[in-house]
Amino acid sequence: MSSSPPRTPKLQELYTDYLRGETTSTFLSRVKQHYQQAAVERLAIMSNRYGRRAAIFTLVSMGDYAANPIVGAALADTDRHVREIARQGIAELWRQTGDSLQQKALQKIIGLNRQTRYAQAALDATDLLEVAPSLAEAWNQRSLAHHRLKLYTDAIRDGRRAMEYNLFHFECLIRMGRCHELLDDPISALDYFRQALNVHPDLAGVRAKVHYLQRSLSD
Repeated sequence: MSSSPPRTPKLQELYTDYLRGETTSTFLSRVKQHYQQAAVERLAIMSNRYGRRAAIFTLVSMGDYAANPIVGAALADTDRHVREIARQGIAELWRQTGDSLQQKALQKIIGLNRQTRYAQAALDATDLLEVAPSLAEAWNQRSLAHHRLKLYTDAIRDGRRAMEYNLFHFECLIRMGRCHELLDDPISALDYFRQALNVHPDLAGVRAKVHYLQRSLSD
């Protein structure tokens, strides 16, 4: 007697409906009728590639930083679509840390960096870090500001602190690699670029940089 085929998770069916044109808010509302976040996280690890796509999309849409280890690991998933879903959503996830006031302060710092007001962004990030020293994204934003201000050693220092709290911050790793290049330290730059690829293998520009530095250092 043949065994029955494995049952498709309900989440996968809901994700298919979303792909056919359902809004994100409707999708999430339907998901929450059937799943707690912990169950979605299990599906992100244990499902086939279609189920993992649905689960990772759900986790980044929920916007709970507690899912960062699962979504971060998905950056190196064997399925290209899972990796891309994780990449597109994880940056927003990184900003959902701390309490509501800290998140508001962090959004202001991000806005200052986008407006190229780097000195003020660095000052505001320093103030935030005094009350919330474990906010990885605050360290990252100050690292970004210092990099733009050409304070490369400070940018690297802040980047290392960010990585203490968020091991999946490939953008921070790339920036530290660039800072080491600008400080004429290609060996350290190569190390950080390789770390970024370990987190997210689809970084074509970083991969090209690794090949370039490897050739340069072997000459």
